[in-house]
Amino acid sequence: MSTVLITGANRGLGLEFARQYAADGWDVIATSRIPDKSEELQQLRKKNNKVSLQALDVASGKSVEALAHALGGRQIDLLILNSAIYTRNGNKIGEIDFDAWREANETNLMGAVRVAEALLENVAASKRKQIAAISTGMGSMQALKATIGFGAVYQYRTSKAALNMAMSILAKELEPRGISVVIFDPGWVQTDMGGANAALTPQESIGGMRRVLAGDPMGLTGKFVGYDGGTRQW
Repeated sequence: MSTVLITGANRGLGLEFARQYAADGWDVIATSRIPDKSEELQQLRKKNNKVSLQALDVASGKSVEALAHALGGRQIDLLILNSAIYTRNGNKIGEIDFDAWREANETNLMGAVRVAEALLENVAASKRKQIAAISTGMGSMQALKATIGFGAVYQYRTSKAALNMAMSILAKELEPRGISVVIFDPGWVQTDMGGANAALTPQESIGGMRRVLAGDPMGLTGKFVGYDGGTRQW
């Protein structure tokens, strides 16, 4: 059976990824900073023995190294880089919180690259060899005018735009090894981040992304796509 590892699996999109893949019989490695305090993940593990929990703080090199050591040579068919933070305050000119901006880059950008680098050989050893990075339409340069209604949001937007570039580079670098890297816009989803008025439920967003991911991995590599499979603007 295939194995998926999900970062930031304690809530929102990450939790729904874990639920859906576990329900389909995948071996699910669900990570969060403090798994013992993730009640919904604990419940999921009790209901499904395919689910295992691992501590991971993507902003900590030591934590990422510890996870890689714990996994050893275990194969990971699909690595989902989902961990992200969204800071609502200090996000417009005249009020910029530069410490929070650095924290956003550390988690949303460097955290994703850090995990991908540490677990690269686990992915390479699998049959599917697939990495999926969860980005956002708010990180699109072309779509800036269409999404400015969400606010300036310097920290989140720039960290995700940088993630798009980093994952595009990674896709080019790993393509000769047959490893796929795809970047997703999950849409506006009803999570703690997206709010109750968002257009999509987590089930709809994750179900859509999973259908896209079920296709040919190398046919997706280097692309920025939506949960519906449509191409997103860079």
